[in-house]
Amino acid sequence: MVEIKKADLARPARPANDLRARVKAAVQEYDTVVQFHESWRIAAHDKALHGRVSGSFAGQTFLIVRRALRREMLLGLSRLWDHRTEAINIISIADDLEDPTILDSLLPNTSHYAEARGQAEEAAALIRKYEKGGSRHSTLKQLRKLRNEHLAHHQVAAKPIGVVEDDEIEKQTEDLYADSAKLISLLEHVVERTAYDPTETAGIYGFYAKFFWEAVTGERDENHPLRRIAERSRGRQDVAH
Repeated sequence: MVEIKKADLARPARPANDLRARVKAAVQEYDTVVQFHESWRIAAHDKALHGRVSGSFAGQTFLIVRRALRREMLLGLSRLWDHRTEAINIISIADDLEDPTILDSLLPNTSHYAEARGQAEEAAALIRKYEKGGSRHSTLKQLRKLRNEHLAHHQVAAKPIGVVEDDEIEKQTEDLYADSAKLISLLEHVVERTAYDPTETAGIYGFYAKFFWEAVTGERDENHPLRRIAERSRGRQDVAH
């Protein structure tokens, strides 16, 4: 007699098409995360850019834009990994990949699909690391805390342009970002049978961002169109003081 677990009785059967829809939603969310993160990365670490906007009237808006990019990236990662998100429900993706009926409908249990079935197992194991009790669940908790701080603007103290985040927080976020890329690549291979290189996607958005940020400068630049106006404004401020 086959033993039926209570959890299996409580969880309704889902077709493979439902899994495909959730994976598609996950890929779309990940692409959004990449756009914001690669745009933020340069704003966070480009010392030459920091030098151009530091002490300028443009500096305050630069900080606002950089914080907004980080906020949206954190929100996107949260939606990707939040088990309560109806569109994705990341834990349910792991459940389905571990369900023999659903997995067999996607990838028949033959030698031809052995590698893809191994990737399905790897994807499920990666998701399990971030669920409650998993080895990396604390990283997800830290992300949610950071996300909430970015959402509540009064909790975010103004920081100098060259200072972004605590090194440990940034490392944890980068680790989750890297695991997200790996997971999306695995899911695309398993569910859509599509070769997907997340580093290529990141490279494209990083390339675009480089051109944008290279053009960002403060009014001290000789070619800045508002340089004269800024000089007159600074002159009036100096007289007032």
